[in-house]
Amino acid sequence: MAVSFFLEKRANKAGELPIRAQINIKGITYISTIGISVNPACWNGSRVSRSNSKNSKRQTGAEINQLLNNIENHFLEWERTLDWKPARDEIKVQLDRVLCRRDGDSFFARLSEFVEEQSDIQQWADSTLLNWRAFRHHMEQFKKDVTFGFFDESGLNAFVTYLRTKKHLEENSVRKQYKALAWFMNWALRKGYTTQDTITRYRPKFKVLDKPIIFLTKEELHTLYHFQVPPTGARVRLTDMKGKAYEKRVEASRELELTRDLFCFCAFTSLRYSDMANLRKRDVAEDYIYVTTQKTNDRLPIDLNPYSKAILEKYRGQGPGDYAFPRLNNVRMNQYLKILCELCGFSDPVTRVCFRGGRRVEETFPKWKLISTHAGRRTFICLALSSGIPPQVVMKWTGHSDYKAMRPYIDITGRAKSEAMDVFASSLEL
Repeated sequence: MAVSFFLEKRANKAGELPIRAQINIKGITYISTIGISVNPACWNGSRVSRSNSKNSKRQTGAEINQLLNNIENHFLEWERTLDWKPARDEIKVQLDRVLCRRDGDSFFARLSEFVEEQSDIQQWADSTLLNWRAFRHHMEQFKKDVTFGFFDESGLNAFVTYLRTKKHLEENSVRKQYKALAWFMNWALRKGYTTQDTITRYRPKFKVLDKPIIFLTKEELHTLYHFQVPPTGARVRLTDMKGKAYEKRVEASRELELTRDLFCFCAFTSLRYSDMANLRKRDVAEDYIYVTTQKTNDRLPIDLNPYSKAILEKYRGQGPGDYAFPRLNNVRMNQYLKILCELCGFSDPVTRVCFRGGRRVEETFPKWKLISTHAGRRTFICLALSSGIPPQVVMKWTGHSDYKAMRPYIDITGRAKSEAMDVFASSLEL
């Protein structure tokens, strides 16, 4: 077996010559370009002579040489398994596999491989897969022909700047996309798919501000739990956060009622939406439910109280198959939940401060606009802590493994207790 590399004579617009691979196996020869061009001054006849040089696509000499080594090693291993003379088409298939030509550029092909591998190992939920789909979409819009070698310091800065100025993402979202790229690039380094390791050392600064934790107060939860949803077609007079009156027509009252009950169930049990939606009848006991969480894969026993028991009883036998509750997807439930909280009058102004496009942005919304299904879990945690239940007990219900994730909630309840002490002191009138 012999694999050799040489340069074509026709130059591209950058004056670079394409690299061709000549593969000889059991007397069969196959010649093909590999999709990479180099400056002929940096070519020593079989490899790129300068490892730190870059071509017009910003692929380093070290990265190109690594690919050439991968091609050689692949065909060496493949030939050992052959007991027949391969056809040229078979050699082409093997070369395409090394170069990831089935999926276009190797960066995106390796990204597909990464997602497939990690989703199987980590048992990713659908929401995590959607996040990686969004990452790929951002990357394709940023640079369709992006390569691993592109991401030196200037390439990393270019990606961050694109997310800030072109996509207008909030700084926290930009940081998440950068972390996703770092995870993928580190994986590719371990696999030997690239030698570009700038991302392991370079850390751009992100101006991330803590967002307000949105949860229902005890009074708001009481209002929502007892709220009688008006029939479809009814018109309800409401007041916005500035005190201006307006009218809203009620739609889909049955779905709103189901949303109310499912959200309250999360607020009474600490469940995430995904765990509530996947709760099975077999997981429901008289005083407990047993939940294997989708996010952490932990199996947790969670105590039931009279409110959560009443909701389970109301929907007994109404879930399809073995599901404990009727089905309602997260997107639709979030939409209905905002309408429901608007009808309940949860219009107090909530101000959020963030950095977007490099600028500090301050926005104020009525509270109902910021409430999502995850606010049910937050409501449970905040009310449990503020009622005096020790954090370590709450963590047994929620499945938190350390105090770091609980810290924002503890800080909130700490402020609430401080304010309550002020009220207590003022009531003494000594």
